Amino acid sequence: MDNLDIELIDLIDTLNFTLSKEFVDKWKFKYGERLSRLFQLKLLDSLKNSKNVKLKSVFKYLSNDSGFSPEVVKNFFLDIDFEIYFPIITGSLRTLEEK
Repeated sequence: MDNLDIELIDLIDTLNFTLSKEFVDKWKFKYGERLSRLFQLKLLDSLKNSKNVKLKSVFKYLSNDSGFSPEVVKNFFLDIDFEIYFPIITGSLRTLEEK
């Protein structure tokens, strides 16, 4: 197997975990079940549309549209290590702080 195959398998494993009840259970005590579920829905929407989603868009959806504190959303992104979702989710935390 070449590196691309390994990266693809890792991404699929990550998605399987993220879309599972285990993911929700892991984060529900710190962030609540709703935040985890909404994040899952955003990932599923991206996969359904076969388009990547910008971190800024996910952030806006979770903070402005869903009512979570921006600081809570940023901490959630850091805790789940949002960078492992590349290329599905693109962007950086730095772009969230730019106005």
